[in-house]
Amino acid sequence: MIDSTRGILTGLLMLFLAESAFVDAAQFDKSKTTKAPPVVKEDPEPWFLAGREGGCAPTAILGRKGPEYNNIQSPQQLVEKLKAAGHKAEMKEFKAGTRPAVEVRAPSAGLAVLFVKKEFCDTIAAGPEKTR
Repeated sequence: MIDSTRGILTGLLMLFLAESAFVDAAQFDKSKTTKAPPVVKEDPEPWFLAGREGGCAPTAILGRKGPEYNNIQSPQQLVEKLKAAGHKAEMKEFKAGTRPAVEVRAPSAGLAVLFVKKEFCDTIAAGPEKTR
C-alpha cells in the first residue's frame, strides 16, 4: 500500500512539474515587450484658450509670448513646440464637469494655459491685432 501511494504521489508530482514547465514556456515574457505610445489624434474642431466666466480667446494670442508660438492650433502642437525648444511640457486632460478641457503647463517657459473647444465658450474675445 505504501509503495503504491508513493508511486501515485511520484506520478502526480511529475505530472504537476511537467504541466507547470509547459505553462511557463507557453507564456511570453512581459518584461521584454514594449508598449507602443498611445496615438494622439488631432481633432479638426478648433481649440480656444479658456478665460474667466466661460469666456475664451483664440489661440493666436499665444503669439504674444513669442514668435515661435504663432500658428498654434491645438494643445498637442503647443506641447511639441515647447519640447522642441527644450522645455518640459505637461499635458493633462480634464473630462469631468461641464467644461472638458486640456491643460498645458511648462513652468520653465512661464506658460500654463487651458484649451477648450468652441462649443464650451460662452463668449469669444477678438484675437490680437496684426501689426505691419
